[in-house]
Amino acid sequence: MAMKENFISMAPDEESSAKVSPIDNNKTLMIDQYTSDAEPGNPELVENIQNIEDAFAHFKPSVEVDFVDEEGGSVNEKLHFGELRDFEAQGGKGKLVENSAFLSGVKKKIDTNVKIRKSIEQNRKLRDILKDASAKEELKEALRAMLEELENN
Repeated sequence: MAMKENFISMAPDEESSAKVSPIDNNKTLMIDQYTSDAEPGNPELVENIQNIEDAFAHFKPSVEVDFVDEEGGSVNEKLHFGELRDFEAQGGKGKLVENSAFLSGVKKKIDTNVKIRKSIEQNRKLRDILKDASAKEELKEALRAMLEELENN
């Protein structure tokens, strides 16, 4: 059998006779250490782990991540992983985003901006105002006044 381009081949697993499927060429496999307390070169031998849920329950993987916010500042957050789905981002709909306060906040801002943009695209009068420079400035001033009023209440 010729070696496939992917490093994961169709070689059978010796213990279970299961086959490991190759990764599609349009997919990315990310391998990293998700525990900061493990020492490299000194693996822990653990018995009686029967499935992936047992492995997550025993090792409780987590990692500290430094995010960069919109002002360029650093936001440190510890991400915890309790199941495989906790690694899924799925365009902002996955558990990774849901389980992260920082990523949830970013997603909320993005969703709000998308809603505002759709509203502008669907509102002919507003589109016309945004095309006219003087009308656009008047709208900015009105929005600033509303924002100031909201902040003062």
